[in-house]
Amino acid sequence: MGNKKLDMIIENIAKQNHTTVAEVRNEMIAAMEEARQSSDPAVQARWAKIPQKGAGPTIEEFVSYLACVAK
Repeated sequence: MGNKKLDMIIENIAKQNHTTVAEVRNEMIAAMEEARQSSDPAVQARWAKIPQKGAGPTIEEFVSYLACVAK
């Protein structure tokens, strides 16, 4: 999924929930961070499969990965 398309989706989510794009992004990041804290080895193995440039995947990297595995 392209970044522009993801940006549009996040903007729509913000509008539908009467909030800001920044707040939607913050909530997404918080949810990802909470999920990454799982002690379940199977969950950790799935997180390790996500291509990422930093210590953890960005929203864009995470959504792109999900889009690929959902096909």
